[in-house]
Amino acid sequence: MPCYSGYDNDRNNTREVIREIITKVDNPQDKQEIIKLNDKVNRLEAGLCAIISELERKGIANEIISQASKSGLINLMDFWEAHSKEDETKIARALHHFSEHEQIIMKKLLNKNDNLK
Repeated sequence: MPCYSGYDNDRNNTREVIREIITKVDNPQDKQEIIKLNDKVNRLEAGLCAIISELERKGIANEIISQASKSGLINLMDFWEAHSKEDETKIARALHHFSEHEQIIMKKLLNKNDNLK
């Protein structure tokens, strides 16, 4: 599941919080602005996740994140650690929907794909 999808339980929980906030806002334009801003944040996080994932795949993520954090005066490593933990939790939850046998098959498939690289 990509970071920007409708199937994520954490995202659904966030949507519930946004809905709750929206119910307390009277102005329809403000409601729309909250929805647009939340969507923008979700897309930016998904984009950052995709970029850092590619940097990790190339083995240069730590170097780039460290330098970007210094240049931008923002701690990207904290973001990445928290985001990675959320992804790990999301995948662990999703795996519980599969039987032990199905999980073994998934592991075999993943190992097979790793060997092809």
